[in-house]
Amino acid sequence: MKKKAVNKRALVSLFTSMGFLVMGLTGIVLFFVPEGRIAYWTNWTFLGISKTQWGNIHVLGSLVFVVAGVFHTYFNWKPLKGYIIDKAKGGINRSWELFVTVVVGLILITGAVFELPPLNYILVFNEFIKDSWITSEEYEPPFGHAEMLSLKGFSRKMDIDLEAALKALDDSEISIRDVEDSLKKIAFENNTSPMELYRIMKPFERTSRVPAGLVYTPEMIEDMFAGGGIGQKTLAQVCEQLGVDCSAARNRLAKKGMEAAQGEKIKDSAERYDMNPLDFLKIALVE
Repeated sequence: MKKKAVNKRALVSLFTSMGFLVMGLTGIVLFFVPEGRIAYWTNWTFLGISKTQWGNIHVLGSLVFVVAGVFHTYFNWKPLKGYIIDKAKGGINRSWELFVTVVVGLILITGAVFELPPLNYILVFNEFIKDSWITSEEYEPPFGHAEMLSLKGFSRKMDIDLEAALKALDDSEISIRDVEDSLKKIAFENNTSPMELYRIMKPFERTSRVPAGLVYTPEMIEDMFAGGGIGQKTLAQVCEQLGVDCSAARNRLAKKGMEAAQGEKIKDSAERYDMNPLDFLKIALVE
């Protein structure tokens, strides 16, 4: 019996459809996932798939869609060329439709680049969804990529009594092979999250890390908060963390004609004055 030949056009069409479906599904998921620092700190997953894995699927699905699209164009070039020529000829009588299409395209691009209303409402909603994952302060890592530090290095940076923390982790049935392993690796091996490890260790964190009456400099602020997602905290939270008089910080801002509303994230306060959160914080904390 003669083997049936592969229908190349049908195969390419199916691959194109598959790529489109994968792109669409993963695009929707990625719209709702938490920010990276939250996802990695809490070991976030959806359907058992992590944020990084969803991103990988999206990239590879997009690649399949593009490659299949190139072959689809190749196999259908003659009818496609004829269609384009016919439409180009008829375009003279479709000037209004062409104008509307071009204008809408320019509005979408401009709105995305400059975050102009009403299109920026979608972006704001996306940011709101991502921020809604932070249901308590512990969902925020103490600094950027904290999960990548070794247990020993993390304990040293947070001034945690390592021996006491190890005993508490062991009591919680957390297996530690090597204190040089990262929090991420330890959490993965114990089917938990870096956030949960820190929750167990936090009681052994020495509260005297910040000397009373310490005068902060711009360099100290950068060393402490650069890359740490400080924009997601409020000024009151930072002041409490550092043992700083929040009213004094607000007075420093007021002298510059600035303010941080109660409960407002530093990021939002800084954006109001066209600044980045770190520079805004320097004004509030540096004498």
